[in-house]
Amino acid sequence: MTLLEVGDLRVTPLFLLKFVVLFVALVALSRFVRRRLVLRLLRNAEIDPGVKYAVARIAAYGVWVLGLLVGLPLVGIQLNSLLVAFGAVGIGIGLGLQKIAENFISGMILLFSRPVKVGDRVRLGEVEGTIIEIQGRVTLLRDNNNVVYLVPNSTLVSDLVVNLTHNDRVVRYVFDVGVSYNADPKTVKNLLLTVASEHPALLDDPPPDVLFVGFGDSSINFKLRGYCKEMVEVPDQLKSEVNFAIWYALKEAGIEIPFPQRDLHIKSGFTLEGGRLATVAKVPRPPQTGV
Repeated sequence: MTLLEVGDLRVTPLFLLKFVVLFVALVALSRFVRRRLVLRLLRNAEIDPGVKYAVARIAAYGVWVLGLLVGLPLVGIQLNSLLVAFGAVGIGIGLGLQKIAENFISGMILLFSRPVKVGDRVRLGEVEGTIIEIQGRVTLLRDNNNVVYLVPNSTLVSDLVVNLTHNDRVVRYVFDVGVSYNADPKTVKNLLLTVASEHPALLDDPPPDVLFVGFGDSSINFKLRGYCKEMVEVPDQLKSEVNFAIWYALKEAGIEIPFPQRDLHIKSGFTLEGGRLATVAKVPRPPQTGV
């Protein structure tokens, strides 16, 4: 019984059964190649985890291509029927599947050229997170709140992306510190360097440094700059730990962290209230100028 005819292709129940079996077999084989074979072979290799993921994903796509080339003729789909199907797909892309095709091609570009890869720490606008998976259409980005963002692959190819760990996982962090004008700047510098050297996550190479950035309204301001590799995915926790250490180090050294202060001058006057004189406060008005 023929259900449908597309060119020379006759769609029958037996054809559908063969096609479903081929599809299920390719899904199972591609998963086996990607998860078991390739990743196990690369488990002990000293290469970046993102590279391992890219190789495994490309190998899975290769299984699909070879499987379709070999399996479709066995199912009963010949080359001329494939051309008809590809023509239909082309019409579909022209009618509204441009984004899907664009994202799939962008996903292949991400896997081959690797501007970003699995495990990278990236920033997209106000969103910062770690890439956990690159799929055919979208890339999964997880932030520190365990929220997963589905980013279209074309966005990572065409838009501005800040990759914090593209070359390596060493990232520099800056800690702002303001102290009293009574403090000695050299003492503050040495104290901040000591805090950085004692924190286990801040690296000695490259070494931390301290900048005297300027004079504020009520404080002299410094920047402690340190490099970190282990806590790239939890920058808020790193900053909290370092700020705690800075606070207690300054307190122990007797160095004050000032806060803005304002003086309010009030003039007093008298008014008659309930038959008695009462004192009231008057805030002076600012001088008025006329044109």
